[in-house]
Amino acid sequence: MLALRTTQPLYSITAGSDPDALASASLRPLLLAMRLIPLLALWLFLTCQSALAAPGRMLNIIVGEWPPFVSERSKQHGPVAHLISDLFKEAGYEVKFHFAPWGRVYSLAANSQLYDATAVWMHKPEREQDFLFSDAVLQEQFVFFSLKSRQLQAERLEQIAGMRLGGDIAYSYGPDLDKMVADDKVSQQRVTDVKQNFGKLLRGRIDLYPQELRVGLAVLRSLDPASAARITHSQTPFLRNDSFLMFPRKMPDSAKLRAQFNQRLQQAIASGRYQTYFERLAREAY
Repeated sequence: MLALRTTQPLYSITAGSDPDALASASLRPLLLAMRLIPLLALWLFLTCQSALAAPGRMLNIIVGEWPPFVSERSKQHGPVAHLISDLFKEAGYEVKFHFAPWGRVYSLAANSQLYDATAVWMHKPEREQDFLFSDAVLQEQFVFFSLKSRQLQAERLEQIAGMRLGGDIAYSYGPDLDKMVADDKVSQQRVTDVKQNFGKLLRGRIDLYPQELRVGLAVLRSLDPASAARITHSQTPFLRNDSFLMFPRKMPDSAKLRAQFNQRLQQAIASGRYQTYFERLAREAY
């Protein structure tokens, strides 16, 4: 770097110099500094604003395919994922969703220490050993899907004794139906996704497929129309249930994240903003 040199002082006093001119010259550095102060203040303000707007740390949330609520193929990954992401962004976090088969999601979230949360799950007491539960994120209605040609009665659990049920790996269908399966009052064949279950139903390998109503209807719309037209569902839900975001107990920030999430979830519910995500779903905006 070249140094700039001057051969004379910037300001020199000579005989006959004008005192006012000398005073004015001596004030120039001060006036220049005063002009720079607003610019410096503006720079500091913009720097602080930029820092406040900068993305927070990334939260990794592991989920399974559960359209229309959560799906890798949907806009914003579906309304529930969109809601979760927005609430955490309000708390200063970025969110990344990782999709995996449901059979692996639970164990990966509980044990790998790679994920900050998993969504969404029905509450079961044994799950509290591994996770902290958020407030309810989603209200669900479970029904039985069946072939129209079979004309099966499945409006109450006592009507399904002896039937062959489909099911999804790692799902709970509520304590009453889970107990019927455990007591061998019904048999259940579990596979990895909803579409496989409908395939088994169409081929007559199962009698009934228990599933959340909106989830089942969303997947039926993805089947060919002739196949979808062969399937109906019970009119009375056998289970009305809440689902939750779960935070692994092995992760050190889980209690803090749960508190931050719950606060913003309750604010969204109280303001009516929560419902807008599901109104968008009804308009097929996802």
